Amino acid sequence: MPRALRPLWLAASISTVGDAINLIALMWLVYDITQSPTATGLVGMAQYLPSVLIGVYAGAWIDRVSRKSVMLWTSALHVVLVAAIPLLYLVGELNGFRLGALAFAIATCTVFFNPARDAIQPQLVEKEKLLGTTSVMQGTYGLAYFFGPALGTLLLPLVGISGLFFVDSLCYAAAFVLILFVRPRRVSAAPTSENAWTLMKEGLHYVKRNPLAWGLLLVTAVDNLFIMGPAIVGASIYVRKELGAGAAAYAAVEAAFALGVLAGSVLVHRYGKKLPRGKTLLYALVWDGVTFIPFYWIDSLFINTIWWFIHSVGIAFILVPRTNLVQTEIPEALQGRMFSLVQITVVGMTALSCGLTGMAADFISTRDIFLFIGVVAGLIGALGFFIRPLRVQR
Repeated sequence: MPRALRPLWLAASISTVGDAINLIALMWLVYDITQSPTATGLVGMAQYLPSVLIGVYAGAWIDRVSRKSVMLWTSALHVVLVAAIPLLYLVGELNGFRLGALAFAIATCTVFFNPARDAIQPQLVEKEKLLGTTSVMQGTYGLAYFFGPALGTLLLPLVGISGLFFVDSLCYAAAFVLILFVRPRRVSAAPTSENAWTLMKEGLHYVKRNPLAWGLLLVTAVDNLFIMGPAIVGASIYVRKELGAGAAAYAAVEAAFALGVLAGSVLVHRYGKKLPRGKTLLYALVWDGVTFIPFYWIDSLFINTIWWFIHSVGIAFILVPRTNLVQTEIPEALQGRMFSLVQITVVGMTALSCGLTGMAADFISTRDIFLFIGVVAGLIGALGFFIRPLRVQR
């Protein structure tokens, strides 16, 4: 791990632990409050809508100002907004609408934080070392997403669901302090315009005429539209209704999911330089879909947990190649905008997917949802091989 990257690595790791805890607590708390799969899906959708609404502008802003400063002020806001959830809950003023509104506001911070976090890495590490450091970062995120649910499981009997939000708030407070120690070099070929709207249009124009850029966004959009709703909203409802288990079991499932991402990141770190980045990404997208099919037949919590691990091993083979392609094939001065467009695509499709999954779960079982999604997403993922600029990337 390069010394210059260590403060960012620690900050990103701790904030990801908080994100993992928040995701579990949020999905469980909204169902407890509303007793509605549709409401659960809509709150899940609310936390992804900001990226759709302001994501392109956020990317232009990130390229216009210091990426470090963006991470600092969004971390500070995150601390305050997350802490508001348990405070309102404890005084009896939290309902589904307010929880959704807070989820929306917290997600707005993430719209700025995550692209800035990814775009600042080339300012800290030499280009030839980026693939290795990216796999380490993604592996750390996987470990953090494993540790978050595990920590949540341990703390749940002591602090309750609402108390887990305080833990998330403390995680971002620690991240804020660590980001103060990040020392990035200046961006090469910095934007010539200070107008964020001009930069936004420039970024969109670049994607329009760059086949690799729009190819990455297209396959990302399709994958997240089909996969993320079942993985986030569907998994919570599945554990509760199909397996008859509680919040601790859901946390265990999420921990297994994160452990799979970690295992996949280790494999990418070990073998990634020997694999073609484009085809690796495309094969992983197919895997991401078809591994949902077996959930239709699983009745055991233990087997369910094991299969989530197996499914999520492939996720690192999507995230690492995609991130590295942006960091190495997109001009540095445009990377904030490109990472924001990736995030818009991810969370925008995730928002739609969460809403659709929640509404579908009111009428059909999550088993049926997983079976349908697995078949369709696997087939559509295979169509990505027709995008030549992506397929041929080494």
